[in-house]
Formats: sequence, C-alpha cells, structure tokens
Amino acid sequence: MLPPNSNEGVQRATVELGYLPQPDYLETTFPSTHTTIVVEEGTELTAKVVAALLKEDRKVAVLSLPNSVIAAKAKLPNGVERFTLEETSDTNIQSTLQNIVKAQGEIGAFIHLHPHLRFSGGNFAQHFAAEKAIVKTVFFAAKHIAKSLQTLGKTYHRASFLTVTQLDGALGTQNDGKTSIVGGGLFGMTKSLNIEWSSVFCRAVDLSPNFEAETAAKLVMSEMHDPDATIVEVCHNDKGRFTLTTVPTEIPSNENLATEITKDSVFLVSGGAKGVTATCVKKLAELHQCKFILLGRSSVEGDEPAAFKGVTDAMQLKRLIMQELKAKGEKPTPAKVGKIFNGLASKREIKQTLTDIEAYGGQAVYLAVNVLNVGELKSAVAKAEQQLGKITGVIHGAGRLADKLIENKTEWDFEAVYSVKTEGLLALLQCVNPMTLEHLVLFSSVAGFYGNNGQTDYAIANEILNKSAHLFQKNHPNCHVVSIDWGAWDGGMVSPGLKKMFEAHGVQLIPQDAGAWLMAYELSKANKSEAQVVVGSVLPLAQSHIGEHLQAHRIHRKLTVEANPFLQHHVIGGNPVLPIVNAISWIANSCEQLYPDYKIARVENTRLFKGIVFDGNQATDYVVDVKELEKGKDEIRFEGTVWSQGANGRPTFHYRANVVVRKGRFEQELLDGKELARIAQNSAATAMDGKRFYGDGTLFHDAYFQGVESILEIDEQGLVMQCYLPKVSAEAQGQFPVRSVNSFLTDIQYQAMLIWVKHFHDAASLPLNTKLVEVFEALPFDTPFKVALEVKSSTPFKMLCDISAFDDRGKVFMRSEGAEVTVSKGLKW
Repeated sequence: MLPPNSNEGVQRATVELGYLPQPDYLETTFPSTHTTIVVEEGTELTAKVVAALLKEDRKVAVLSLPNSVIAAKAKLPNGVERFTLEETSDTNIQSTLQNIVKAQGEIGAFIHLHPHLRFSGGNFAQHFAAEKAIVKTVFFAAKHIAKSLQTLGKTYHRASFLTVTQLDGALGTQNDGKTSIVGGGLFGMTKSLNIEWSSVFCRAVDLSPNFEAETAAKLVMSEMHDPDATIVEVCHNDKGRFTLTTVPTEIPSNENLATEITKDSVFLVSGGAKGVTATCVKKLAELHQCKFILLGRSSVEGDEPAAFKGVTDAMQLKRLIMQELKAKGEKPTPAKVGKIFNGLASKREIKQTLTDIEAYGGQAVYLAVNVLNVGELKSAVAKAEQQLGKITGVIHGAGRLADKLIENKTEWDFEAVYSVKTEGLLALLQCVNPMTLEHLVLFSSVAGFYGNNGQTDYAIANEILNKSAHLFQKNHPNCHVVSIDWGAWDGGMVSPGLKKMFEAHGVQLIPQDAGAWLMAYELSKANKSEAQVVVGSVLPLAQSHIGEHLQAHRIHRKLTVEANPFLQHHVIGGNPVLPIVNAISWIANSCEQLYPDYKIARVENTRLFKGIVFDGNQATDYVVDVKELEKGKDEIRFEGTVWSQGANGRPTFHYRANVVVRKGRFEQELLDGKELARIAQNSAATAMDGKRFYGDGTLFHDAYFQGVESILEIDEQGLVMQCYLPKVSAEAQGQFPVRSVNSFLTDIQYQAMLIWVKHFHDAASLPLNTKLVEVFEALPFDTPFKVALEVKSSTPFKMLCDISAFDDRGKVFMRSEGAEVTVSKGLKW
C-alpha cells in the first residue's frame, strides 16, 4: 500500500489518440529559386510523393541513403535527380546537400520518408543500427538546411519540414509487436524543431503501413498544406486522422492502491545512485524494502583525504582541494579543482544513496560500469544477482544532455545523448529475461512529448523510449511497463537560472518528494495498463513568427454533412444548416491557427450574408480569406470572409467577421457578487423548465445543442438561463472542433434571444450580426453555467441585446455586445 497522497498538486496525465478532422488546404507559393528534398525509403511511395510535388511545379531532389542502410531504390519520374550519400556522417551529409544546392538552388522544403521495418523472432533491436543511421541523417540534414528554411519562411512563402513514418498509423501507440520503433524518435525531433524554427512549418506524420502508395502520398501532401500551425504530430489510419493528447487524471488516495513489488523484488537501475532516479529508488526502498543493483559511471573506490571529511560547504571544500593540489606541487586551475570537487560530490551522493536504502530496510549494490559495454555490464550484473537474487524489474533512469540549437550540434552531441537512452535500454534488457520481467520503468521526458528548444537529440532519444514502452507492453502483457514523461524537477538537471525561466513561463517544477511518490504510484496495479504517462507541466509553446508585412491567407475546406455529424442536430425546414456561431468560430479559428501562441480575444462586427444550407444545392469547396489588418508582438487583427463559387461562376459571400488574437494570459472577468446573490435568490421562485422550448416550437435544436435547462428570470429587460451540455464527441464536432471557442455552448447562449423573442413577441427569430464578442476562456462541456441576456432595444422586427456566460462563481467565459436578431411571426422551423 502507498502512504497518503503526497503529490503536492503535480499534474499527471495519461496519453491517448485524439480525433482530428481532415486538414483544410492552405494555398501556398513556392519560389522557383528553391528546391524540395525528398529522402527516399525505397518504395513506390517516394515516386508518388515526388510526382505530387512536380504537379505543383516544384523542383525536387531525392536524397538517397547508402546501400548498407537502405538498399532498395524507387523508380523516379523522368528528370528527377538522385543524390546518394556515401556515409551518414555529418560532413558527408553537408557536402551532399551542398551539391544539391549547386545543382538545383536553395532548399525550401524537406520531406523525409521513413521505411516501415519489421523484425522477426522477437528481436526488436534487429533494425536499430540501420534506423539510427536514418534518424542521424535526418538530424544532420536538418542542421545544415536550418538557415535556408528559416530564411525562406520569413518571406511570404511557406518553408516546410516534414518527417513521415509508417509505424502503425497511431504514432507508435498501437504497435502490432513486430514493427521497429526507432523512427518514432523523429516525432520528438520535429516537435523540437517546431520550437526552434518559428518561421518554418514543421509536421511529423505517421501513416498506417497498410495504405496504398497513392493514398499515402495524398495524405503527405494534405499535411504539407495544412494551415494549422498549432498541431505538430498527426497520424492516419483506417479510422481517420488523430494526434496524441493528454488526459488529466485525478490521483486517488492510497486505500486500494496495491502493488506487485515485494521485499524480494530486485531492480536493475541505470543512473540510480544519483539525482532524481536515486530519489525515486529511495522512495521504493522506503515503501517496499526491496533490492537494487545501481549502475553508474562514477567510481566510489578509495577514501577521501582526512581534511575533507565532514566538510559540506562547497566553497570551503574547494579551498581545501586547492591546498591539496598545491601541497602536491600542482597548479590548482579551475578545471582541476572543479573535476576533483565534482568527483568527490558524486562519490558522496552515491554512498549516501546506499546508506539511505539500507536505512529504509532495503538492500543495494553499486556497480561502476559503462552501460554501453554489454559484455562488462552482463558480467558485473550476474555477480550482483548472486548476492541479491534474480532481477525482477528494470528502471532506466540514465540520461545525458548537450543542449544547443540544432545548427550547433556535433556528432559527439548526438551520440552522447542518443546512446545513453536508446542503446542503454538495449544493454539493460540483455541482462535480464524479458519473458519473466515484472516491471520495466523508463524515465522519459516532456521534451520528447512536447519538444523543447535546444533538445532535438534528447527529444529523439526520449520518444524512442516512449515507443519502446508501447512495443514492450504489447509483446509482454504480464510485465508492468511504463514510460514516464517527466517534467522538470526542482533540482536534478534544472539550474537556478533555468528554474527562473520555467517559473516565468508558468511551468511548475516537480518537488523531489512529490516526484518520488508519483514514481511509486505509477507502479501500483491500478496503472498497469498505462504504457505512457506525462507528469508535470506543459512546456512553453512554440513562438510564432510574426514578420514585418501584413499577409493574406486563402484556406479551402471541403464542407460536407458526412464530415460534420453535428449538423443533423441543427435542421431547419428539413435541411441541415450551419449555425452562425460555428461559421464565425470557423473564421476565428482560421486566424488563430496561423499563430500558435496567440489566442482568440475578440470577434467584432460579425455579419451574415447568405447562410450555408445543405439542401443539395450547396457548394462543396468553401474558402476562408483571412486578411491581416494590423499586427504587433502582442496582438494581431484580421478580417475573415467565408465564400464559395456559385453556379454562375461568381463568388457567393456567406459570413464575415473581424478577429483579434492576443498573446499571453487573459484576465478573467468576474460578475459582481451582489448580482450573483440576487440571481440565486430570485431563481428558486421563478425558474421554469427550459427543456420544453425544444418541443414547443420555440427552439428547433436537437441533442447536441439542447443545453437550456431552466429559465431563472425573464422580463422585458432580459432573462437569465441555467445551462448544461454533455460533451459532444470530437468525431461529432467534425471540422469545427472546440478550441478557444466552444461553438456548441456559444449557440446555447444565442438561444436566449430566440426564447426572449418568442416569449414577448410570439415570433421566431434568426441572428443577423454581432458587434463584439469578448472571449476569455472556452466554455467547458459537462459543466453547469448561466447565461444572462440584457435587452438594449426591441421592435416588432428586430431585437438588440448583450449576452454573457458565466459560472456559479461569477467567472465570465464570454461576453457579446450588440447581438441582433430579426423578428418574424411568419418564420416556422
């Protein structure tokens, strides 16, 4: 049993696939001076993608890996040149890219196509070496094209960087147990580049290996033209399009949290004698009195000089080290002093870890060994097993950083960071019998899940750990497998300066005690099905590239009833009708998605010209023209218009609105406490059932929009409604997913106007326009809220009002000013 919950408010989330609609299509221009590189994977897919690019009048160069890595070569369209690497070294990759530039011009887009590799006989490391070479090639190619892509992206043109894998069409979460997963590391790299390269469109795509080449190529091109810069990784399979999302979980108390760990459990732990891994190991020892074989690079041999013993002050200890060096006739350089001090501190920490484990009733052996030397490791571990017993669990906590922008990365950086995580895991698993292993815990990082600035290599390694967890769980269902994507700990690798930076961005650091408790919590039986969890805060989002010039964007959407099931719940006269709030949120979201760290703040002067009715005569291709009117570092103003081409070839305008997106946190408005109290006091006596309006002809809406529960107040000055709406599934939301605006709940707010008009005019009404909508936060599903309508003017033909939506605490989510509806006694639903 675990002790009482002591996670100190640290966030925990499980990971699952979240549904996405098919992407819209952004019209882009690509300069004739630039070329698009395609890294081939040796199948027909390469030829199909190249052919699709040629149809866009692009110059294409195919980059081919050495035969020792990928022997198969695709048959390319006539006139397309192949450039073959001799080896996957940094220098050869650079020289080959230079040859492409000389032959075809600067590089403006890059598409890596990764092969689908399957292993046999349970040897999941069968293709690790080849895949490492492929990933390394993409990594150093990115290094050398960084400047060219970023320069192009700062013009009116879109520069693109895409990595396309074929793991399982589920981003490695639904591995069939036989698919090699190293390519999954590219997700982490692409997400990190998206942060480093604000002017470049970055996208990681995982396709089902079952797709035909033609289908797969069309999906690649559709992702390349997606206007949505807020999404970086997507997957496609026979069920649709998805991305990985986090689902926050509530951590229960300890009463029923049993575990399979006993005092006889033996854990093999890399990086386990120091830092956060040691903190977690000591917590397990405290809870279960189990045993540990701790692995590390630092030696603990030999005693420290007598003069050093008992000295804990760092400055005093460094002075003693200097004196010791002088006494030996050596010059006490800062480098020498620092090396001795770090070695001494390391030795002390390791010994303290061993002492603490024993104090808690556990047992531990420390092995100073190179984890990547498999022969040495297996020999040392075998001896330790004779002392402690057979290994029942593995905790892989080792890691190494070499933080810098990808343009400055070296082969040593890549190898040092990559090998400790990925090849270290392989080495550990060679020391145990996977068939009898009870626990496998991988210390991954949010840097892999979200991407992080300066950590492209670290993100690769950690994403490989994540995909390894899903693969191992598939093949060893009796083993408790979990990859923990840790956020930043308070301590560990987080320096005081980095801590201040995190705090400035609202990133909560994980306290040592809370992190150790959560590690123990992950190993409770209740969590055995979760192969991957995210613990800690979300890392800062990518920064948008604003640019100096105002731009115009044209976005196409194939709009159908089939792709938007919710339309069947908004039917007028027997035909589905697009609600105006969905149409305006379409415009607003089209603006917002162009700049990922900006959020919708205001929508102004919304206008309805001709609504979209699905009566069989509607268009299929609809266009949103987004024109930037003003922009600065904190706020951008757009004008957005939805139109389609009529049968006569002329444009038919449907909706228009001005949209303001803003950077940073919004200050939430609060209603006056006296007003809240008055509403609560009066509502008990005057409340009437709101559901009846959906049956008496007042409202025409079906289930997905039936959120009015009761009318708390209604008079000639306005009304107050109590509302609630269960969650509408992402699939049902279709092409209008909830983001900064929940259009389903916004529609419910506007239903207040129809109810008021029906009550006082005995007439129906339809929205015309709204002067201003202020957005503070998206209204949540499954949560009660209130809507207050205040009438500003009313005639037999029109009604003008202000509307606000707020919760029981008075927190305002959205406020509309100057909302206008037409009043008509002849209008029938």
